[in-house]
Amino acid sequence: MPLKPSYDDKLHLSGLSNTEILILALEAAQKLEWKIEKIAPEGILFQVPFNMYSHGEEITFTIEQGSDGEVSVRSQSSSIQFVDYGKNRKNIQKLQKAMEEARNSLSPEELTQKGNELEEDFNRPLTEEEKAYIEEEMKKNSILSFFIPRKGFIATPILIDINILVFILMVASGVGILNPDTLPLLKWGADFGPLTLTGDWWRTVTCNFIHIGGFHLAMNIYAFMFVGLFLEQLIGSRRMFASYFLTGLCSAAFSLYMHGETISAGASGAIFGLYGIFLAFLLFHGIAKEERKALLTSILIFVGYNLIYGLKEGIDNAAHIGGLLSGFLLGIVYVFSNKFKNPDAQRTVSIIGELGIFCIFLFSFIMLCKNVPPLYQEIRQEWESGIVEAYLNGELEEENENHPVMSPPGNSSDRQFPSYVPIGNNDTWLSYYDAETNFSCQYPTNWRKITGAKGLTPSAPPPLLKLVNGANQLTVVSIAYDTQKEFEHTKKLSLIVPRNEKGQPSEDYKQNDININGLPMTKTTNPLHIGAPDEPGKDIQQISFKYFQEKNKRIYSIVMLLYDEEAAADLDAIVSSIQITK
Repeated sequence: MPLKPSYDDKLHLSGLSNTEILILALEAAQKLEWKIEKIAPEGILFQVPFNMYSHGEEITFTIEQGSDGEVSVRSQSSSIQFVDYGKNRKNIQKLQKAMEEARNSLSPEELTQKGNELEEDFNRPLTEEEKAYIEEEMKKNSILSFFIPRKGFIATPILIDINILVFILMVASGVGILNPDTLPLLKWGADFGPLTLTGDWWRTVTCNFIHIGGFHLAMNIYAFMFVGLFLEQLIGSRRMFASYFLTGLCSAAFSLYMHGETISAGASGAIFGLYGIFLAFLLFHGIAKEERKALLTSILIFVGYNLIYGLKEGIDNAAHIGGLLSGFLLGIVYVFSNKFKNPDAQRTVSIIGELGIFCIFLFSFIMLCKNVPPLYQEIRQEWESGIVEAYLNGELEEENENHPVMSPPGNSSDRQFPSYVPIGNNDTWLSYYDAETNFSCQYPTNWRKITGAKGLTPSAPPPLLKLVNGANQLTVVSIAYDTQKEFEHTKKLSLIVPRNEKGQPSEDYKQNDININGLPMTKTTNPLHIGAPDEPGKDIQQISFKYFQEKNKRIYSIVMLLYDEEAAADLDAIVSSIQITK
């Protein structure tokens, strides 16, 4: 399948000279409002303008030498696309019909006179004005025209230019060009619930101009070019600006509602909003049936593909959906406003609708701000104090690794494990959050978080969190089960404690129900011997907490290994900070 579909045909115009055939083609092009890219005695190159009914096809009109008025015509799509929906064939049919009408409207004498004038033009040098005009037309039809504002096409190039400029400034400041780190994205204004909903409201605007790498930017610019060419002609530059900002705000708000802890950035939410507006026009506006069907198919394929592709991990599909829905609603308002013949009435209805969309965003955003989890305020404090930046830069990890190892008095060879490091004056508390399981807690920086930890068995999932301080450990594991039967069976097994010789629960195991921040948990405490059974080894304390999330068929296990009594206070504080949002 060709990436640029084309259609070829032959026209037969016997009894005419080459210049007379060219005159008829020029008259037809003028009627069809096609642009003349190049003209020569042997043929003409036309460009069909980008509009709602064309993707900017290129028409090659070539007179066959030595033939009696035979002309080869090719119409080829100028942009990469899978199908042309019959546009190339229709272009040639339109050209043939317009040439026939021009031939019928011109007398033989007029046609001969125009042909002679054209032949004289071929033989004379171009004037300076003609050279300047040709140069200007070439600029308009170049790829650069997408980035240069002109009458009737202002908003699209300006918004594209702003996105590109912001990305250039980001790269110039040291942000990674392909895969930027988290910290610079947050500093430049990416959307992040714990910051956006606790004071940084402006992130709902800036996130629509921040991109996560050059490829992300390129894909969004390409999608923006396609919809901008069609849509700005329909709604005008003012409404195009308003649409981008309003649907961008709504996409950010919906993203915050669905997964506020995800860092979100990019113009795709606003671009989906523009596609939503275009979709409303295609469904409810009086656009010709054939063109509407072709464009509607293209839009639905684009939207459907990107929504399915957005299911992949790392893509903010919520922003796409929020932008699309708000754009479709705004598009209905614009379609309704166009039913008024008075321009002032159209503008008034449009502005009222835009204010309505903004009020929906504002109400949603205020409600989100009023219901922020307590963890968000803690992350905000850590952000303002510089702890988050230090953590993302790895500075806190380095401090943990550089903590001195304290040895107990006596023979150091008696101790086989590193010593517990108490909280120092330079230590602080960090927040941990897992978006998939909604588990969160806080831990002090004298405890080291182990990254890349593996499960107890090759098939077991890795822990959500593993903290270590000396020989003391805290491990958090969360497992979701496919069936209720499997969940209930595992729950029953996890609550069983060993029995003594009399068949009664072992006295070494103490089990009781507790409540941590509204979460009913089962706590089990038991001694654990480290070392071979016939060796002195070391007896430590194991404390486990089980939380059974019935609705999601998920079991949370928090297991603590207490080697040093001094670490008990730290572990108790960590456990008391655990939250699992439903």
